[in-house]
Amino acid sequence: MRIIRTISYVARADFLERIRQYAFLVILGLTLLAAYFFVPPAEAAYVTLDLDGYRGIYNSAWIGGSLAISTTLLLSLLGFYLVKNSIERDETTGVGQIIASSSVKKLYYLLGKWISNFAVLSVITVAVMAASLIMQWVRGEERAIEWWPLVSPFLFLTLPFMSVVAALAVGFETTRILKGTLGNVLYFVVYLLFIAGSGVMPFGPDLIISAMQKDLMEFSPQSSGSYGMGILILEKPLRLFEWQGVDWTWPLLSQQLSIGLAAFMLIAAASVLFHGFREAAYAIRKPKRAGMGLADADNTAFDSHKEIRHPVSRVHVSILPPVVIRDSFLTLVHAEWRLMMKGATLSWLVIASVLFILGLAVPITVSAEWMIWPAVWIWPLRLWSGLGSRDARCGTQYLVASSPRYAIRQLSAMWISGVMLTCITGGGMLLRMLLEGDCKHILYWAAAVFLIPGLALACGVLTGTGRTFELVYLIIWYLGPFSRMPYLDFLGTRTSETSAENLLITNMVYLLISMGLLTAAYLSRRRLDQD
Repeated sequence: MRIIRTISYVARADFLERIRQYAFLVILGLTLLAAYFFVPPAEAAYVTLDLDGYRGIYNSAWIGGSLAISTTLLLSLLGFYLVKNSIERDETTGVGQIIASSSVKKLYYLLGKWISNFAVLSVITVAVMAASLIMQWVRGEERAIEWWPLVSPFLFLTLPFMSVVAALAVGFETTRILKGTLGNVLYFVVYLLFIAGSGVMPFGPDLIISAMQKDLMEFSPQSSGSYGMGILILEKPLRLFEWQGVDWTWPLLSQQLSIGLAAFMLIAAASVLFHGFREAAYAIRKPKRAGMGLADADNTAFDSHKEIRHPVSRVHVSILPPVVIRDSFLTLVHAEWRLMMKGATLSWLVIASVLFILGLAVPITVSAEWMIWPAVWIWPLRLWSGLGSRDARCGTQYLVASSPRYAIRQLSAMWISGVMLTCITGGGMLLRMLLEGDCKHILYWAAAVFLIPGLALACGVLTGTGRTFELVYLIIWYLGPFSRMPYLDFLGTRTSETSAENLLITNMVYLLISMGLLTAAYLSRRRLDQD
């Protein structure tokens, strides 16, 4: 009973702290908005789940199953970055040292954090379940509510995966090498692999899609069994069929519930790797003086605890020299640059140098095909993510706010240092473009130099953490420069398909977005300055 009480106290305190945060409301709103678009109106020009030209009638089973799939895929990404800060928050606030001095064991502490993470993600899932009930009424194709087909996909697909996401967030925080930017990037890669392999996972979204395809084959034996998922533009109207839901047999239920057991095993393994909140031991250095023996050293150490009185001299204010204020903006830029580059290790600099040389030596067309450009523009992610959020993470924002013209001077210095970093890391690409006389890519390069630091600065100032920029930029980078999606490809890897007029318009839009991001960061920081 004492163990359960300890775990529940940790989970309850962390859960109440999380649901009061602004980020929780943002993720909740985005998930509900995605659920709305994942059930398009019958007359919509797009579809999100196409089974070889068919879609199910909007009954309880289809809406519950389709929304459970979308919620699982979306919340597996957003939910991880939402809950991956519980242990870090205890470290920065000093709560961890209090917990370390108590009798709470590491396993109980991590179980409480896992339950709290799972509870937060479960609240969002329950909100989508309620929204699915409303969506069935709004779409109006079948208004008879069947509770089990509507709710069961969330219970046996979404919630088990949320338990794994909650456990991975705890596991990444307990591993020193994965608790920072590297862990965020690694999870994004794991998520992409999960999306790519979801069609062959018997316990993933394919579980529901296979049940849909089975009923479709009985309705239309000539169906090929192919399907598409995402925002798909319709070329012709879809045909309808009725799907009654998944037949949840006991082997199927035990398979899905075993996912929660795997999550528990992850927490057990994390408790072994977790170092706790032990502070680093500092060696006590004994004073060393010429001719000092061991007894003298001990006496000196003993006497150092005595009160030392210094004579107080009377100083008149009139004879003090005047205060000289050195308002040097370049000094501030240099300081921000040094703070940003503290995260650049020797290995980071070596890889950045290799990418610089490759960007300079390899022709533009080959760089785009071999993914050298996307690699160049993702490598400084860890350094960019500190822009705007360093003061909040270190707790110095109110101290720095006492300086003159705090908002405009410091934000400008941080943005310039970010622009300098972007220019240096992408300098090899720029030199290659100049050698080849490629003006189109030079325009894209200049827009990216202004856009990326502006996005990092705005995300850091508005949210007070670097995870927001890392998530947003990873999504934009993957869809744009990596996958070459139009309008998000800010590197212009498809400039051969872009006219000169569209090229100028696109780059002007990027510059306007950069200005808007800087303005948003300034207004937010100005509010802190006034406080």
